[in-house]
Amino acid sequence: MAVNPGNVMIEITESIFTSDYAAANRSIEKLRKTGIRVCIDDFGTGYSSLARQKELHVDCLKIDKYFINQLLDADPGKAITSDIISMAHKLGYFVVAEGVEHESQLSRLKDFGCDWMQGYLFAKPLDEGDALAFIARQNEIDPDEGNH
Repeated sequence: MAVNPGNVMIEITESIFTSDYAAANRSIEKLRKTGIRVCIDDFGTGYSSLARQKELHVDCLKIDKYFINQLLDADPGKAITSDIISMAHKLGYFVVAEGVEHESQLSRLKDFGCDWMQGYLFAKPLDEGDALAFIARQNEIDPDEGNH
């Protein structure tokens, strides 16, 4: 079965910020030219800095579960998750929230304009066969729902 490169996203860790940007961008650009998207994983908990964010030519920021869990606190208004999403959009990225486990998190993330979400609320990690079956079931339920 052929895979549409537009449906593939490669995640790189924030440790890339300690690397040679020129070399990293050459590799990233090769991937992006094929249609593959590149995402910075675990954003906000490692080496990244907003000042250096635009030096890497990536498509996406994946917000670390730490910030998603803050949405469960007694006063989620104090969480900076919505601010991270807003800043990422202003920088031209789409945003993935990782570790979504509760409906309340999903609701808030939708309100904040988060582009994609993943976590146990939707499915546990799946092997290839189970993942394909899961996708097929989701498309049968709601073929227009693509935010999970």
